[in-house]
Amino acid sequence: MYLQLANALQTFIADEQLQPGDLLPSENTLASENHLSRATVIKAFDTLIERGLISRRQGRGTFVNARPMERQLPDFTSFSEHVHGLGLAPGSELLSFERFEPHAADRPDSPFADDLTVVSVERVRLVDGVPVGIHRALVPADIADLISMGEREAARPGFSFYEALKANEIYLASGEETLRAINANAADAAVLNVDEGTALIEIVRDSRDTTGRLVEVVRARYLGSQYLYHITFAPSTPGVNHEEQDSTDSFPRSGGGLAAAAQRMRR
Repeated sequence: MYLQLANALQTFIADEQLQPGDLLPSENTLASENHLSRATVIKAFDTLIERGLISRRQGRGTFVNARPMERQLPDFTSFSEHVHGLGLAPGSELLSFERFEPHAADRPDSPFADDLTVVSVERVRLVDGVPVGIHRALVPADIADLISMGEREAARPGFSFYEALKANEIYLASGEETLRAINANAADAAVLNVDEGTALIEIVRDSRDTTGRLVEVVRARYLGSQYLYHITFAPSTPGVNHEEQDSTDSFPRSGGGLAAAAQRMRR
């Protein structure tokens, strides 16, 4: 029964009867209106949380997540350009701007040479005004100076590092990116307005320009519910077919008390 409930709620979300940011009915309310046990509703909610569709916020309730932002790999698209392309409004707020001289004791670990001065820019990324990630970039100080990336410029709404590079005829040509699943620590949770331990995607990326010079090292943490990575690949051996099974569930189109609850939330 819990899967039927989870699939029905997923259908309401997919059909936009439940919108991002909507507060779901309480577990007790759903259980009562649909003649289910509270344990069944809790398990259905847990299933939707695993699917990245909803999230619990301590002391506030259970909310519908924003739809994931799909990103094609490999990709050098800036955050702003990517979010604009999805028809959403990008934004950012500067958390810190620091300049680290060579061999500084508090200098962050990075592939840059120890004798190179680097600039660190940390920003919270916003989509439609909602925090979705924390982005920290390390850049050689001479490049930061060339593109006039001081603290005021980095804090300017709409500032894009990649666009600033292009404007100064510095073009990214290659990079390496590593993704892994982590949990939000207390500091990340406070910035992203989520519970400590919430699933995040950590992205570590090194980017080089057309001369092969390392121009940016990024460490970013994004809400796992907000990002979907899409990778296109081909078999290493030509002519080898890889069969793909369609495991898509068929979702019920009616949900009894669920439909009524969805309609109440839209009013």
